[in-house]
Amino acid sequence: MRCLLLGCGDLGSWVGRLLLQEGHQVWGARRSLHLLEEGIQPLAWTLPQPAPPLPELDYILYSLSADEFSPEAYRLAYLEGVEQLLDSLVRQKVSPKRIFFISSTGVYGQESGEEVNEESETRPQSFAGQLLLQGEEALYQSPWPVTILRFSGIYGPGRERLIRQVKEGRFPPEQPLKYSNRVHLEDGARAILHLMEREASGQSLEETYLVSDCEPATLQEITRWLAHQLGRLPQPGKDLPSRGGNKRISSQRLKDTGFHFRYPSYREGYAPLLQNRS
Repeated sequence: MRCLLLGCGDLGSWVGRLLLQEGHQVWGARRSLHLLEEGIQPLAWTLPQPAPPLPELDYILYSLSADEFSPEAYRLAYLEGVEQLLDSLVRQKVSPKRIFFISSTGVYGQESGEEVNEESETRPQSFAGQLLLQGEEALYQSPWPVTILRFSGIYGPGRERLIRQVKEGRFPPEQPLKYSNRVHLEDGARAILHLMEREASGQSLEETYLVSDCEPATLQEITRWLAHQLGRLPQPGKDLPSRGGNKRISSQRLKDTGFHFRYPSYREGYAPLLQNRS
């Protein structure tokens, strides 16, 4: 496969490593090209600027992230960047077999602990979810097949914010219970590779997949478990900032493709991170 990774942060870089391990050809675009993984061919393209000359491509992974949590940054990353990508492909007559777009389960605004799947209503209350949906819609209107991957909160090596908060003694209040959804960085990258290779082998893909582990759990449960592992006494706090509503994300559609999670719950995912910090 000939793959272009637009955005090579934690997730894009891990996908790049997996693609290279499987012998695929990979180009990568990011602001600091010297930070690209070894073996990824650099492409000097900072969206939403027009593209430099593009190679022939099979797949594009759009995994940009906003510079900050603001409407301006989200519009730039998830709408204007998408529009420039599509315009550049048209102008250069480059026709990928499929575009994969990293979105977020933040496009769902459910607040009552409901189970959410790909068919659930999208009703985001925040500008972030609204702009992500606009980016998704721009891709759906493009001439190329598109698969949207709506990720829950990504954690893993280098993404250990919740561990730090527990070590600082920061906990959510005991009530109300609030469901929290997450996916390990490695599983997220493996899911992307799995779907790309499924497409390349001639199997069909859906337009949307939710990427989240197999066990939604309340923030209270997770922080209590982390505290126990760290030898800390949980002290219910006034507030532990958490975006994303209150819902239970189902990844059944992804699992139905034959994907198996290496870290099916927060326990398997956080345990090695805690060992590495000890």
